[in-house]
Order: sequence, then C-alpha cells, then structure tokens
Amino acid sequence: MSNILHRLSDPNQRHKMGRRFEAFTDEVFQVIRWILLVGLASYLAQTYDPLIFDVTYWCLAALLFAYLASRFLLRPEIPFFANPTTRVQRRLQTLLNFMVCVVIFALVLWGVSALTEGIADYRRAL
Repeated sequence: MSNILHRLSDPNQRHKMGRRFEAFTDEVFQVIRWILLVGLASYLAQTYDPLIFDVTYWCLAALLFAYLASRFLLRPEIPFFANPTTRVQRRLQTLLNFMVCVVIFALVLWGVSALTEGIADYRRAL
C-alpha cells in the first residue's frame, strides 16, 4: 500500500501510469467501436434484404479482423517461447499468434451475430 502511495505522489510515476491507462482504454474503445460498427452492419444485413448490407458487413468484419491481427501480430506478439532463436520457433510463434487472432475474431463475430440476431428477433416481435 505504501508503494502505491509513493508512486502516486511522484509526478513522473503518475504520468507513466496515466499514459499506460490511457493506452489501455484507447485500445478497448477502438475494439468496442469496431464491434459496434460490425454489429450494426450485421443487424442491417439480417433485417433487410439488399446485398449492400451483406457486403458492408463482411467488409467491416474484414477490417475488424485486420485490426485484431495488427494488435496481436504486428505489435509485440504473445510470447509462447521465452526466447525464439531458431527460424522454426519464430514461425511457430507467429503462427500461434495468428491462431489466437483467428479464435478471438471468431468469438467476436459469434458474439456479434448472437447479439444482433436477438435484437432483430426482438424488433420483429414488436
């Protein structure tokens, strides 16, 4: 507890903690914003027939995948190996990070689909 109070009393430490918190909340906000856009496009595609809504949904979903891929692949990867020194270890680490990205993307799309389907069913029941 005294360590936290000491860190909060130091302006440099407060600034560092504030920057980290700001970066974290910015990332979360970006992901939520992308999910809401994909969800709206999914709702429109499920509710209305024109092909443009399906195309918009898949384009926005592809952009969401690209954003998640940039988060997990292009920035510091999740370290599966302590020190990937060989070419095989580096490729395997990249492949595992790609798979994490695909799984997260699939879960996000599943959640968006379930949510928008529920909303669409609710709206049809009214």
